[in-house]
Amino acid sequence: MRHTPMPVPDPTPTHVPPRGLATRPWLLKGVLTLIAMLLVFAAISYQRPVAEGGNPAVVDFHAFHVAGTLGLQGRAADGYDARKMARAQKAATGVKVFMPWTYPPPFTLFVTGLAALPLGLAYGLFTGLTLALYVTVLRRIAGPFLPGVILAMIPIIVLTVMTGQNGFLTGALTGWFLLALLAQRSGAGVPLGLMVIKPHLAAGLALLALTHRRWQTVAIAAVTVAAALLAATIAFGPSIWIAFIDGVRESGMFLSEGRYPMYRMISPYASAFRFGAEPGLAFAIQGAGAVIALGLLLIGWYRALPPRWLAASACAATVFVSPYAYDYDLCLLGVALALILPDLLARTRPWEQAALLVLCWVATGYGFVASYLPDGSAPAMNGQTLALMAPLVVALIAWVAVAMRRSIADAGIPAPSVDKQSRLLVS
Repeated sequence: MRHTPMPVPDPTPTHVPPRGLATRPWLLKGVLTLIAMLLVFAAISYQRPVAEGGNPAVVDFHAFHVAGTLGLQGRAADGYDARKMARAQKAATGVKVFMPWTYPPPFTLFVTGLAALPLGLAYGLFTGLTLALYVTVLRRIAGPFLPGVILAMIPIIVLTVMTGQNGFLTGALTGWFLLALLAQRSGAGVPLGLMVIKPHLAAGLALLALTHRRWQTVAIAAVTVAAALLAATIAFGPSIWIAFIDGVRESGMFLSEGRYPMYRMISPYASAFRFGAEPGLAFAIQGAGAVIALGLLLIGWYRALPPRWLAASACAATVFVSPYAYDYDLCLLGVALALILPDLLARTRPWEQAALLVLCWVATGYGFVASYLPDGSAPAMNGQTLALMAPLVVALIAWVAVAMRRSIADAGIPAPSVDKQSRLLVS
């Protein structure tokens, strides 16, 4: 029997709980002001020359700038060679670091443009603009509940600002896609296609488009991907793809050897590996986790979950697809929370909301905090910091899923009907 595609009605939450901390404008202004100050401080410190004998802070954005500089020099393919990339990074920073480059060539083309600017300015523009875009998209989704979303995502926002990673960009593209999909706009294919910069984070989104039979959206996404691939090929030449494939193969070897900071990874692979599983078994656990996550998303679609809940489920499922997923990729959970926060608050009491907030901070901030702890302070096994983010994030998602299954009556919390103001949540 063929399953009828789920209709997409007015994408506002079913219930709006009484206003509380999650809707306080002063909270939003305070947090964003502190984040902006942190961003400015980081931009200045990354640009400022380091005194002789000093110990400069080297973060992910340094790798972006180095890869882009190689692109400007006509040596983009060298970025995919771990040895050549390491030499270029040491020449640029004065520090020997391990940050292999495995982003697809379209993102290499993007950072090549950024590298035309000085490091501090490039970091400030990229991080500031993508943060602004991310917050804007979250506001479109969450409406007056944006302060609560930002409060829950503080660890990831701070981490992404300090590292200059692209979590804000992928989070914004994800939110843009879901807003357009909920509004039944075929233009949703544009942000879906732009996720070619991190295709594994588009798995749940693409599955959502396919199950809803949004063929125009899929076609536009395919055209967008083709355009991005063509632009990178024209800029760097066809040989860039050979270098990219070799780089991905080499990174797989590094992953099997455990050379990445796995305590910052959110994948089942990382957790299994650090708990002693052999690489083959860890990869099998990763594959099973990805299948289960996407399978649960399909079950949610088949059972006709409310559109916003299903969209949030797609975000949650996606973060478990790749063994390479890191903590900054959890910006997608901010999109998921923005979609369901009013309904979640309507189904939980204050003590449970506080407990969920603490668990959210621990689950999303574990890797960030562990990287700053003195040696031996973080949970470890065989001298290696344990990768606990995957089980913590699973526990968080499971708790939220259980809470969302309750009816408003079961929660015992009075909630008014959706009023005119709350209908502006995604307008």
